[in-house]
Amino acid sequence: MRITNRMVSENSLADLQRVLGDVLAVQEQLSSGKRVNRPSDDPFATHRAISSRGAVMVLEQYARNVSEVKGWVSTTDYALSNITDALREVRTLAIQAANGYLTATDRENIALRVDEFRDTIMQLSKQQYAGRYVFSGTQTGEAPFEWTGTSAVYNGNSEHIRINIGPGSDLVVNVTGEEAFTGIGATGTDVFTLLYDLAQAIRAGDHEAVGGALLGAIDDAMDKVVEKQGVVGSAANRLERMESLISQLTEREKSLLSEAEDVDLAEAAMNLNLKESAYQASLAACARVILPSLLDYLG
Repeated sequence: MRITNRMVSENSLADLQRVLGDVLAVQEQLSSGKRVNRPSDDPFATHRAISSRGAVMVLEQYARNVSEVKGWVSTTDYALSNITDALREVRTLAIQAANGYLTATDRENIALRVDEFRDTIMQLSKQQYAGRYVFSGTQTGEAPFEWTGTSAVYNGNSEHIRINIGPGSDLVVNVTGEEAFTGIGATGTDVFTLLYDLAQAIRAGDHEAVGGALLGAIDDAMDKVVEKQGVVGSAANRLERMESLISQLTEREKSLLSEAEDVDLAEAAMNLNLKESAYQASLAACARVILPSLLDYLG
């Protein structure tokens, strides 16, 4: 086969373009920080990167869910803890009021304290997180209880809020006011009506009712609230474990993503030096190989 000057020139220029392409590819890696800038660079690595990036997005959503739920659970725990403390104080007042030697003034002062604790518990039952009432079931836009003057009306429902906090893992995040503050004692009353009845019995000097059925109902109310505190505490512990797991999984997926698409800057810098040296050598070779032809001397 006859080798012409044109063939030599075309082959030399093609090789030069290929070497220049290698230089530009390495320069792009250095400027972008990515080893894979388009699917054709490495189809397998591209697939791995897409998979890991999708996993990171899902895990970050789980992390946001967990953070949101932790705030809700913390608010609920705060309210229940303070309500327990208030009921403990009310119990102490009831024991004092059961003393038959108190004067009417003493009884009135104790009754007023009970009324104050009832108001405090009512306010605590209306705790909100991000503008939503935590004890109203799924009717979070409605305050859970309304005081009529002699009794309380529950405006929420008995539904629970479930949030997805991990792969195949849902968590009930709320305690309803119905399950925490109603169904107390033999009569199934609510904590607010109970404290109203207690204050009235103290004012009337009904020591037997105060130290008997009403004191027992207070104990029952405390037990219900403490039980729900335990439920909330278990949820908080589960959230802590899930948050740690999500963090570990996220770091793992980010590491896999980095392995799939990120460039080793030191290695890329060395490759750039090698590619540039090869390009300069190719230029010098082309200058020597592409000799003048007869046509160059004509015209």
